[in-house]
Amino acid sequence: MSLYALLTNNSIVNTILIWLKLDAKKELPAGHWKAFVYNPDKSIQQNAGFSHTPEVEEALAIVKAKLKLTLSTYLKQNDTVIDFGCGPGIYIEMLKNQYQVIGVDVSEQMINTANKKLPTNKFYLGNFITLHFPEKAQALYSISVLEYVPVSQLDVFFKKCADVLTANGIIFIQYPHALSKRDLYYPDRNYICYSPQKVSEVASTYFEVMENKQSYDGRETCVVDLKPYPTASKTFKNGYLLIAKKK
Repeated sequence: MSLYALLTNNSIVNTILIWLKLDAKKELPAGHWKAFVYNPDKSIQQNAGFSHTPEVEEALAIVKAKLKLTLSTYLKQNDTVIDFGCGPGIYIEMLKNQYQVIGVDVSEQMINTANKKLPTNKFYLGNFITLHFPEKAQALYSISVLEYVPVSQLDVFFKKCADVLTANGIIFIQYPHALSKRDLYYPDRNYICYSPQKVSEVASTYFEVMENKQSYDGRETCVVDLKPYPTASKTFKNGYLLIAKKK
């Protein structure tokens, strides 16, 4: 294991770096996705990082249905929507006939793949937090990407979400959440499992939090989920969903 891997999987080191706001200086996840090479032997969903196991398919279907319901409740036909971490454009393709969806991703290959499938949609390559958007959107959604936002930039992230949205704009953020008290001390800086309580607290500076619940079954665990779905590895069933309106 490299020295960098050892340091980024150390709660004490991570806490110090977060306190000094240095945790964003070297981001392994961003580098990983920037270097991503699309595998034509895998499905679009697998390239995006999700398997086709029954439990993942079921959990994804629930989130997709909730996303469509949320957007249809608060938006009008052809409103502008931003997809933060759009990957190969799976969700954009699902929504392309209802809204003007703008994709954002740090991976050039992901953007190129999405652009080939969806040539009429607009895409931005780069870090969402530092990108300039000339247009305003009525909604922004993100599926399993918040875990790559550094802790010291969480407030900056939600401020940026508010900045790119129109009045009363909606955010729909699905994210892996804390499954143990250990997660609250950020043992893995490259894949952060945020406490739902922390996400609500930070987001509430800029948004009215309407919902922050377990994305698969609707439970509310607040600080940490002490009864997660058992799995040998990370599963999409263990995720939370924040829905909020810009203040």
